[in-house]
Amino acid sequence: MFKNFETGAKKIGINASFFHDQPTGLAVYTYEVVKELLKILENDVIIYTSSPSLKIKFPDKVFLITSLTSPRKKMLGHLVRFFWEQSILPFSYLKNKLSFIYNPIPEGILFPYFNQIVTVHDIIPLLYSEIHPKMKYYYRFILPRLLKFAKFIICVSENTKKDLLKYYNTVKDKEIYVVYEGCRFNSIHYDSYFVRRRYNIEKYIFYVGDMRPYKNLERAIEAFSKLPLNDFYFVIGGKKDRNFYPKIQEKVKRLNLNRRVIFTDYIKEEELPFFYKEASLFIFPSLYEGFGLPPLEAMASGCPVVVSNVASLPEVCGDAAYYIDPYDINSISEGIYKVLTDKNLRMTLIQKGFERVKLFTWEKTARQIIEIFERTFRNESGFGT
Repeated sequence: MFKNFETGAKKIGINASFFHDQPTGLAVYTYEVVKELLKILENDVIIYTSSPSLKIKFPDKVFLITSLTSPRKKMLGHLVRFFWEQSILPFSYLKNKLSFIYNPIPEGILFPYFNQIVTVHDIIPLLYSEIHPKMKYYYRFILPRLLKFAKFIICVSENTKKDLLKYYNTVKDKEIYVVYEGCRFNSIHYDSYFVRRRYNIEKYIFYVGDMRPYKNLERAIEAFSKLPLNDFYFVIGGKKDRNFYPKIQEKVKRLNLNRRVIFTDYIKEEELPFFYKEASLFIFPSLYEGFGLPPLEAMASGCPVVVSNVASLPEVCGDAAYYIDPYDINSISEGIYKVLTDKNLRMTLIQKGFERVKLFTWEKTARQIIEIFERTFRNESGFGT
């Protein structure tokens, strides 16, 4: 296996322009995949990124690009990154005689005569266009063209593949591969009282992620308010997005939960395992996920998981989670209460979680992606066909 890579005759470009040094979501995926690919690949690889930390970690492989491409620059970052992908990246492709470009996110070169692999995580801007008023146009008009001319398409779940086939006619005849994400957490030494000391709390349920409406935090907070467990807190981790946080905070005030709901803001990567490990349970009430990595991270940390029964989440969590109807506040409340109070159920979920998470490793993800790379080499002629 991987004999094509050992010859040194092939060169791969990896578009890691979305990665930044406070990663969440797609940026975490990009970093973990790139890191694992570089452990396996020994041939010429060029990583395009604006991240100084990646440059320090892989000095011989990284080509630094302007920091204006970072998604932390909001819409400016998206626009500059798009311009870079349509101008400078094609030039570098030709100059460095690359065999293909691997895009860990649904972006890339729109011209049909460049070999590319494109990864699609979800189609949220299309399904929830009201909260993505600008990105919806990219997903509606530009992404279909990119996918049409891609050599291969990678989806992070069968659910995302199903959505692509449902909403994009341009992919009907494309080869689409499902490659699951990995889980970055494992058993580590940690400060067992980190969260308790910082917030002066004893018992809490935990959520981490963004605060967009489809994350369903308002229903989760209302469900929490109905619990007859006044000694528990609800810790909500994630950036206090000015577009969505105020509305959720107002919900907390209306329910008189100011002292029992804690908003941490962005949690550093090195601190996140502590939040999982000390939590009594992890709640993930999302209405839609392309994959859903946080529940796996919770499982890996020995935290029982309560999760929505929709989209990709049953596919990812299997029998290692307690499922709730995310549209039903009573169902959410009942799920939280049952997992908190049923010791046998908790222990069963924890043990099943440890087993479930073994199926998802970043090394496995990288090796499956490399198998797709090899298919690209075998079919190197014929762009986007």
